[in-house]
Amino acid sequence: MENAQQDKNAVITEILNCAIESIRTVIPVEAQVGRPSLLNGSFQHHAIGVFIGITGDLPGRLILDGSQDAFANLGTKMFGMPIEGEMVESFAGEVVNMIAGNMGSALFAKGIEIDITPPTIIVGDSKISGFTQAIELPVSFQEAGEYRLVLNIE
Repeated sequence: MENAQQDKNAVITEILNCAIESIRTVIPVEAQVGRPSLLNGSFQHHAIGVFIGITGDLPGRLILDGSQDAFANLGTKMFGMPIEGEMVESFAGEVVNMIAGNMGSALFAKGIEIDITPPTIIVGDSKISGFTQAIELPVSFQEAGEYRLVLNIE
């Protein structure tokens, strides 16, 4: 049983490391990643949250949560032109989808198999619950806002 938990922890660590590396690969803006913290049971979501389901070796969800302005600024940084209105939500979904796809490829190269679902975009204040535990990482991009990356583990 202890080895199974160690294996699960190793997979979680690899997923988080590959997610961070994917963020740095996909987004051409310097990222600062804070210390991870454990979430139990639920968390509050504000503004825009993009959920990607994960199946395979570690079922769960990858969530990137940030303000409308943060995603708009990030889109402007990436594309060199203003991203506004409904385009912000579309951009948020697409950039998180690119991060998750890149992460899946990196994990496959390490022998961890996952599949991802299409992104689900949630806008507005809500409480996210229904998970046993999650790991949250604060992420900030120079001149493009503060975000949090959450890995829910089923």
